[in-house]
Amino acid sequence: MTEVAPPPPPPAGLPPQPPALARAIALDLVTRAKLRLTDPRDSRLGELGAGRYHLGAASWTGRRAVFAGFYTPPADPAAAGQDLAARCAAAARWGAERLPIQGAERCDILLIALGPMAGSLSAPPANPAVHVGAIAIDPATAEVTVLLPPPGDLVTPREARGRAQALLSGQEAPTLAAVDLAERQAVAGGYSQPARTQLSSRPVATYALIASFVLAFLIEKALLGRGSTFYDLGVLGSAQPDWWRFVSYAFLHDPGGSYFGLPIHVVFNSIAMYIIGRLVEQLYGWRVLVATFLVTAVAAGLASVAVADVLNSGGGTVGASGGLMGLLGLLFVLGRTQGREVPVGIAHGMRQYALSYGVMVVLFGFLVQANNVAHVGGFAAGALVGLVLPPLARLGGRDLRVWEQLVVCAVIALAVAALVVGAAHVVGTLGASPALGARLG
Repeated sequence: MTEVAPPPPPPAGLPPQPPALARAIALDLVTRAKLRLTDPRDSRLGELGAGRYHLGAASWTGRRAVFAGFYTPPADPAAAGQDLAARCAAAARWGAERLPIQGAERCDILLIALGPMAGSLSAPPANPAVHVGAIAIDPATAEVTVLLPPPGDLVTPREARGRAQALLSGQEAPTLAAVDLAERQAVAGGYSQPARTQLSSRPVATYALIASFVLAFLIEKALLGRGSTFYDLGVLGSAQPDWWRFVSYAFLHDPGGSYFGLPIHVVFNSIAMYIIGRLVEQLYGWRVLVATFLVTAVAAGLASVAVADVLNSGGGTVGASGGLMGLLGLLFVLGRTQGREVPVGIAHGMRQYALSYGVMVVLFGFLVQANNVAHVGGFAAGALVGLVLPPLARLGGRDLRVWEQLVVCAVIALAVAALVVGAAHVVGTLGASPALGARLG
């Protein structure tokens, strides 16, 4: 019978590999639970760092903080129990501290002892949002003992036993480098990829809004060329405060200026909706896109009318830019309160884009004497909406609650009613003008 030679020691200067069982289970933690391997020198670990664990994995962002650590218990049962109790107490303190630092709603901690232990512990006193679990795995027999009920979606006792049995049957454990590579691939592919896939979907609602701008503009041109006035069509102003105009004005555009024969206002806003609207629709869904555009357009109109009344300035407001700025405000707060688990790069990129684009619109508004009151009012309203409504669950947000769905649907229904009333007003205006009716007839 030949003996298998032990693996060669690591080169001088390199730290030893963590135990094989720790590496095998850690592979599951980084690929399935999407945890990140920890550096024992990381100050975020606090009492859990400084080499107290052979290997650790954590989640540092999002609504859920997580830590899983592997260690070897003392051989003496009494000392092992005391050691575990101290570790659990330290973990509970760390979890309570981590909640406000991370802005998390809960913290799950799993301590994995790589050696036989008997008995069970009482759960350590801690914040109710902190859950400390502990299991012991005997590498020699693959027996697993539950010392404190573990969080079920990290490593179950059955899964731990399966990994230990696989190693006993001769399966080779992954190296630490392989676990680290798997972690990087999981973060790049399994975490960010859903966002990339969603961001490549077709934004049907965005196209529908653009089509509504163009259709309304064509109707404007037809009616204005036949004797109707611009205010008849639904322009919002302090002298025309009808409730339905706070919606209708957002679908109308100034037919005056043109460049190379193209109407600048509707073309500019249609392009802006294509750029901004599709991002919002792909991140938040079509319902939130439409509802946010409508609500922030109303808010922009209210701000415009209020300031016009204070300044006793005349004129009317028309165009979709107030609602578009609202969509930018929604993107600006992405990841702040809602969507904390959206990939950091995407959330940061959206915030930078929204801020820079919004500033550009306001500066351009001064040059062309646009209604910057409506622009700023719409942006602020969109930011407030973003503090309440989340992005899609598959991107790191959550599903809309029932009351949120009802509010969104009510906003869309009220806007449709406003447009119907506006259309009836236009028809009534046309019918009241005999000369215009004769031309149209």
